[in-house]
Amino acid sequence: MLDEQLTTEALGVLLDAATDPDRGESGRSWRLEVNGHLLDVYLDGSHPLPTADPAARALRIAAGVAVFDLRCAAASLSFDSWFSLCPYRHDPDLLARIVIEPTGLPDQELRKLYRAIRSRHLTRPPAGPDKAVRLALARAAELENTRLGWLPVSFAPLAVLSTDRDERSDQVAAGIALERILLTAIRYDVAASHLPQPIRRAELRRCAQELTGTSGFAQTLIRFGRAPADRL
Repeated sequence: MLDEQLTTEALGVLLDAATDPDRGESGRSWRLEVNGHLLDVYLDGSHPLPTADPAARALRIAAGVAVFDLRCAAASLSFDSWFSLCPYRHDPDLLARIVIEPTGLPDQELRKLYRAIRSRHLTRPPAGPDKAVRLALARAAELENTRLGWLPVSFAPLAVLSTDRDERSDQVAAGIALERILLTAIRYDVAASHLPQPIRRAELRRCAQELTGTSGFAQTLIRFGRAPADRL
């Protein structure tokens, strides 16, 4: 059954969910190869690496976002799914292999988050997350083996997304967690945005991690709510 090719309609749903034209420079850092019910997500080597990201860290995080969206879309089609990250050392551009299976028993949480994908471009209230929502966001990070650490800032709440290690697979995992967190925020009607630029350099990532008071490797920043106009 897993050797059967996906229908054109199913492929359209998967690609539509994973492709967001508003993601900017790293929005299509990946390419997808489909073989039956195997989805292989590769780093797209057809474009030169950005000068601001020579190690392709941000590109791998962006690819991880697409991996999570693909899983949500698969759940919307009543497919179950599982995945492995950077499975082959001899093929460093293969960032994730997703297996989708038509069990009719999809992950219900992923189905709900697929609905959030469909509404991610809507404007949301400026208020940041309350305590209950912060707990939900922290749980979303933990489900993907990452952590959210809140920074002591006085304007819009700012959090560091970190991992235990800093290998290629951890950067992809950070992208997966990032998207789960962003979509969880949407479900609670909280505005959230990804802010990779402030910690592109290794020393700034170390500083951000230290500010959280926890161990690990900072991967990116996430802002919740919207800062006042004079702080933007």
